[in-house]
Amino acid sequence: MRKCAVLLMLVLAAGVAWGIEIGGHVGLNTQSWQDDDGHKISGLGAHLGVLGSIGITPSCLPAYIGVETGFLLQSAGYKGEDFLIEGDDMEIHMSNLVIPLLLKAQLKPSKGFHIGAGLGPSFIVHNSGNYQYDLVIHFDEEDFEKEDLATDVGFQLKGDVGIKLIPTLWLKPAITVQLNGNPDNPFNQESREGEEFTIFISVGLVFSP
Repeated sequence: MRKCAVLLMLVLAAGVAWGIEIGGHVGLNTQSWQDDDGHKISGLGAHLGVLGSIGITPSCLPAYIGVETGFLLQSAGYKGEDFLIEGDDMEIHMSNLVIPLLLKAQLKPSKGFHIGAGLGPSFIVHNSGNYQYDLVIHFDEEDFEKEDLATDVGFQLKGDVGIKLIPTLWLKPAITVQLNGNPDNPFNQESREGEEFTIFISVGLVFSP
C-alpha cells in the first residue's frame, strides 16, 4: 500500500512538473470534398476519442509549451451531385481514424481558466466506407474496396479553452480545422484528387494533475 501511495505521488509530481494532460473528447464534425473539376460534396458526422499532451512552462515564457497527440474515431458523411452523372444524388460515408501530432501552447490567465492553441500534421486512416447512388429509378449502394483506401496526411489548426471543474478535472471545449490538400480518392486505387476541409467541434473532460 505504501509503495502504491509513493508511486501515485511521483506520477502527480511529474504531471505538475511536465504539465501532463489526458482526456476523452466527443463532438460533431462537418466536412467537404471538392474534386479537380470543381464538384463539391459535403455533410455532417461525429467523432470521439482520447487525446493527451505533455509539456513544460519555461521560466522565460508565461505559457505552457507541449505536444498533443492521441486518436479520434470519426464518422464522416458527404452528400451532393454525382461527379459523373449530372443531376443525380450521391452519398458517401467514411469511418476514419484521425491521429493528430500538434505543437501546443497554452496561456493561463487565471488558475481556473486556460486558453490554448495548437498546429501540426494529422494522419487520416480510412478504415472503411460506402457510397450510395439515387438514380431515380434505381438505388445502388456499395462498399469501398479496402485496397482502394489509403492514409492521408492533413494539417490541423486547433483552439481550445480549459475550465476547471475540480482541482484535477477540466472541461475543454475545442474547435479544430483540418485541411487535407491531397486526399485519397476512394473510388480509384492509388488516386488522389481535389481537397478536403473538415471542422471538428468537441467537448472534452481532461485529467490534469
